[in-house]
Amino acid sequence: MSGNGDIPSRKISNRRGFIREEQNERNVEHDHSNRGHRHLLADIFAQGRRHIQSRRRSQDIEEISKPTGTFGNDDEEEEEDEFNEADFCWVWEEECKSNDVVFQNNNSEVYFHPDYSCGTAAVRGKNQFQEGEEHYWEIKLSSAVYGTDMMVGVGCDGMDLNKYKSQFCSIIGKESNSWGISYFGTVHHNGKTREFTKKFERGSVIGCHLDLWKGTLSFYKNGEPLGIAFEGLLGKKLYPMISSTAARTKMKLVCSYKINFSLQYLCCKEISKNISSSSEALADLPLPSGLKRYLGFRMDWVFRLHKLQPSSSGMGPSRKRVKR
Repeated sequence: MSGNGDIPSRKISNRRGFIREEQNERNVEHDHSNRGHRHLLADIFAQGRRHIQSRRRSQDIEEISKPTGTFGNDDEEEEEDEFNEADFCWVWEEECKSNDVVFQNNNSEVYFHPDYSCGTAAVRGKNQFQEGEEHYWEIKLSSAVYGTDMMVGVGCDGMDLNKYKSQFCSIIGKESNSWGISYFGTVHHNGKTREFTKKFERGSVIGCHLDLWKGTLSFYKNGEPLGIAFEGLLGKKLYPMISSTAARTKMKLVCSYKINFSLQYLCCKEISKNISSSSEALADLPLPSGLKRYLGFRMDWVFRLHKLQPSSSGMGPSRKRVKR
């Protein structure tokens, strides 16, 4: 009896063993499932962090409206064949640029930081400005405008354009060998900053008038004069420059003109102050038709430059110093 009585107990014991094994297998599967879910969630959060960091670097989510009435070409999409180097007195120098600069549209447009930005990039023009010359050029902010700084101005020969490739800064005007205006509307020189005008937007056209007879640098916005920003620029080896710290930003050279300071320049300057519109009023001037065609074609920029010149000769609309 004792031997037969042990059979049911052994069956019960074996059944309990099977149940425990099944429970252990389920627990193992559950642990694997939990670990799988944790790994999946970790991957999702990691991808999310990388996406947010990428968006913060590029800041492409910022919507910036395009202004109207620009001085230069206001078309958002411009054909590449519109740029003819022969129509410009200077163009960008391919050998004098930061490493993170790419030229587009027949080298008329500068593309800063094509992938992402980790510092400041800059480029300079090909020709050195000479004393006794009058220079005028326009730069269009043809992309989104954001970041630590985007600048237009002039700098001296020998300026290291890669010096701040790992630092975000206002490079044009950071030292004593450059003078620039920021998209924030401030002007910079020798590490000092002061307010000058309102902030620039996408599509703004910044005009620069460098008078190397008097040694002054004036700025324009969409054809409107902003005043003289800097003086004392004689005796320096100057070049035009632009810079940006922001990823995937662009600036386009719209035009570049020069003329020697001469009686011809002074006459055009005085005429422009006494006519309402150069394109319309030139036809009514008591001049030979050939001369009027020449003035309208070669000297049109001089008329546009001076016809809206502000009456005051102060250094811009504000001298207030600011820190950023």
